[in-house]
Amino acid sequence: MTRSAGLALAVALGATLSAGLSPAQAATARTTVAAEHVKVYELVTKDGGFFYTSSESEKNTAITKHGWSTTQTPLYYISRSPFPGGKPLFRLRWEKKASYLVTASVDERERLVSSGKFRYDGILGYAPGSARAGGDVKVFRLSNNGRWRLAIAAHTEKILANEPGWKLDGPLLYQFSR
Repeated sequence: MTRSAGLALAVALGATLSAGLSPAQAATARTTVAAEHVKVYELVTKDGGFFYTSSESEKNTAITKHGWSTTQTPLYYISRSPFPGGKPLFRLRWEKKASYLVTASVDERERLVSSGKFRYDGILGYAPGSARAGGDVKVFRLSNNGRWRLAIAAHTEKILANEPGWKLDGPLLYQFSR
């Protein structure tokens, strides 16, 4: 471990212990601090669907090869790898057109894939399952006639108020603000 990484972990441990966290909670905080956080990007497909990626190269390929465009939707960070309290985000592609759905539910993923209407596209990344697991930005999923979006709370309200046809599916998980 490098000296700066060791110092960062020591500072995180000290902060969690002084905050009165249990040893298990402190371990979660240390792991979360050490996890690599990556930006989540939202793109619009040529079919008008939404696509999510945490890979810079996948984003660039979608833009240059497929002609998709990034949106200004405010999204934050997830982890590339599992961590205590984190949940996988599964990306599914709707078979009718290039429209993607993100879920944290294994049951929903299996049900949709079994229906033959969706194809499992892999794990987008790992997100905090709760604020306690390190998440400080709540993310919601919305739907509108074969299109699915992710949005933070403030943006969810704007979409519902200003873009007809969208409905709230409910909370998904959390994201990291940094």
